[in-house]
Amino acid sequence: MLRENLQTLDAWVQGEPLISYVKPQAGTTALLKYDLPIGSRDFCIRLLQRYGVMFTPGEALDVEGYLRIGFANNPEVLKSGLPRVSQFLRELAAELK
Repeated sequence: MLRENLQTLDAWVQGEPLISYVKPQAGTTALLKYDLPIGSRDFCIRLLQRYGVMFTPGEALDVEGYLRIGFANNPEVLKSGLPRVSQFLRELAAELK
């Protein structure tokens, strides 16, 4: 399950221009760098409110500008959640122009 989810996450990151990361070699979490002028806490709260997707804000880990994602969950949850994040990123980018 973890290998499949990491492949799903990696494919999404590769296709998402506002997100980058160092692909994890082990473990069940990743730090995603986002390229938008908004604090990670605000980003996460707004994402949860609009789309029901939960990340940990980098602010909580002393790495502002990043999001922590856990990928040790049902593959269908990940596959349905990542497109929601993409939609949120597009909306947020347009709003912050």
